[in-house]
This record gives sequence, C-alpha cells and structure tokens, in this order.
Amino acid sequence: MGKATFTEWAGQGGAACYKHRGRAMLLIADSDMGDAADAAIAAAGGRPLRRIAWAEVEAGLAAVVAAPVVLAEAGGVAPERLEQALPALCRFLDAMETRGVVTFATDQIDLVARHLMDAPVELLCDATIPQRALALAQAALPRALMLNDSMPDRVEDDRHAYSPQGAESDDQHIRRMAEGIAQISRITAGLLSHTAPAEAGPGASDLADRRRSFASEPAPGGQVVTPQEVRRVIQLRQSRSRFFGQFIGEGLFEDPAWDMLLDLFAAELEGNRVSVSSLCIAAGVAPTTALRWIARMTDMGLFVRHPDPVDRRRAFMTLSPRASEAMRAYLVAARKA
Repeated sequence: MGKATFTEWAGQGGAACYKHRGRAMLLIADSDMGDAADAAIAAAGGRPLRRIAWAEVEAGLAAVVAAPVVLAEAGGVAPERLEQALPALCRFLDAMETRGVVTFATDQIDLVARHLMDAPVELLCDATIPQRALALAQAALPRALMLNDSMPDRVEDDRHAYSPQGAESDDQHIRRMAEGIAQISRITAGLLSHTAPAEAGPGASDLADRRRSFASEPAPGGQVVTPQEVRRVIQLRQSRSRFFGQFIGEGLFEDPAWDMLLDLFAAELEGNRVSVSSLCIAAGVAPTTALRWIARMTDMGLFVRHPDPVDRRRAFMTLSPRASEAMRAYLVAARKA
C-alpha cells in the first residue's frame, strides 16, 4: 500500500486502516503540522490510527482503547496549550505501556523536558523526516528489541510463564521480532544518507549505557577547587575546535557527557543555576543528542533535575552529591598528574 495521509485514511471510513499490517500510530498535531508526520509514519511502515489536535489531547486520548505508538508534533504550539496537553500525554503512555516520539523547536526544550524527560518518549529537537521515521520504527519494535534497553533487574529461571490459550506462540513471537529488526534495517539503509550530520556520528544513538551507577574515589579532604579552574578547563576544551575544526569540523572533539559535567560543576561552584536548554548548549552537540545524554546521566545518578518553582515551563539541572564529589576528586588529582 502506498503512502496515505491521516485525512485519506479517515476518508476511507477508518476500516481500511486495519488492512495495513504495520504498528498502529496515533498522531497529535494541528492541521497545519502533519505533512512531515505523514511522511515519517509512511517511511516507518506505520498504520495511521487517528489524528488528535493539541486542543483536544485529553479528551482524544481518553477515547483511545488501543496502545499505539504516538507521534506528537509540538513545534509552534503555544506554551499554555502544551502545559495542559503534555501531562495528559505522559499519563496515556504510562497507562497504555506504549512509547511515543515528540518533536519540538529549540525554544521549547525547557518546557518539553520538564514534562517528558522521564516519560517513555524519544525527544527530537528540530527533527528531519528521516529522524522521525527512525525514532518511530524503534518505538514500534517489540519491547524485547528496544534499542538501548538494559536487562531487567530480575532473576531468570528455566520455568515457563503461563500462556493463555490463543496467546502468541514462540514461533510467532520470534517471527514478529525478526520482522521488526528487518524493518529497522530497511529504514536505516534508506534514510541514513539523509540524516543530519550532527546526529550521524559514531555513538549518537548508543550512549554506552551498560552501567546504571558509578563509583568514585573520595577527594582528599580540605582541598578546594575554584570555579576559575573549571572554567579554564572548559575554555581549553572549546579552543581545540578553533584550531582543528578546519580538518573535520567541530565534531572531532565531541564529548557531551564530560562537557556537561564540567559546566554543571562550574555552575555549582559559582552558585548559578543551569536550565536544560543551557545544558544542551554546553554539551556542544545537537539538542536531540544532548537530551538523550541528559536523560541517561540522570538515570545513572549523575544529574538531578529540579523544577523551577517560579516558571513551570522550566527545570534546572545540577550534579548529584556523589557526582560533585567525584568531579572535585578528579580535578584535585589532575593537579598532581
């Protein structure tokens, strides 16, 4: 079946949607924002379910009884409307145990991150159609195949779980997983050449998340690290691109995790607060990549997010106490190296 928009699906009375074998995908977008979404859903092999306008999110989601993948196009939507709709979206994803993809503009980073950083969504800032399609294809995979998922924290044994009559057989489950992998491979092969350079570098989608915690050596007691020292390290790191950027571009020295650790530690020593959007700038990579790192490092216990009590659209990031101590210990040890 060729590409079809949500409007065309609806014109067929909705029944034609179920002849398409792809994963059901629900679109949250206003009427003037759907072209890129239609193209991305078609490229991902999705089955359009319905479109919900941002003004109708709460009531619209309440009427959905399935568990579709959700694509939410938030770019250009008024902050007040997102303030009402994003919590409803988060509740829906949790209740349905499904996943979503949310696209937004750079000036919406703080608002979106405040509501959705912990939600089961892929956050895409200023996304292209290929980036949308790849995120949707990943979200549509069976849970066992989700990229970057860690192993569950439970003991496995050789007993078989109860399977009610009519449930998916092992062969069917394996076949469905294989189809999911094949779908990802086809989409990647077809769209990789169009991916934005900032997102295509090694490790952009895999944050090496095999560790969920960290351990550090205690810093020698009484030794002080000044913010000037940390800012000097940051300045030296940034100066490398000015001298070597002519060879391969600024991406040669990308290290968002370390850049964000340094920036938050310097801000802590200076008594300053750092918003999510400011931390994305400090990361020195595309905002979508920076947001992935922020989410992962928060999960690891390195970062802590604090809602702004004055502005509900914003949140501030700090180092956790253990991460702060680890930074101080490292910089003290670096003096002696």
